[in-house]
Amino acid sequence: MLEHEREHVKLLRGALGAKARKVPRFGFGSAVANPRRFAATALQLEDLGVAAYNGQAANLTRDALIAAARIVSVDARHAAWIRAIENRPPSRQATDPAKSRAEVLAEVDRTGFVR
Repeated sequence: MLEHEREHVKLLRGALGAKARKVPRFGFGSAVANPRRFAATALQLEDLGVAAYNGQAANLTRDALIAAARIVSVDARHAAWIRAIENRPPSRQATDPAKSRAEVLAEVDRTGFVR
């Protein structure tokens, strides 16, 4: 999945061009200390990514929406795969929620992963 995430970043940076922000530094600490915590953290981030894409879909141009759709579909499969590893259903609900920019940023801030 690391290579997928690198490709996602490359695609997004290409779509954003000069508007792309500097890559942040991350620190995951104990959130990835063992397989169970790693899976929970990965699932949290994949689900948050899907909610962020869904929340911004209406704000995107056609070309940006196409790029985002290519990523969000893979992120959703990542989340389903993690759930399968954890012996959980592939989705918690029939539709994925959308989160606003403010909601996503607040959730990211709560994790403390971005330094």
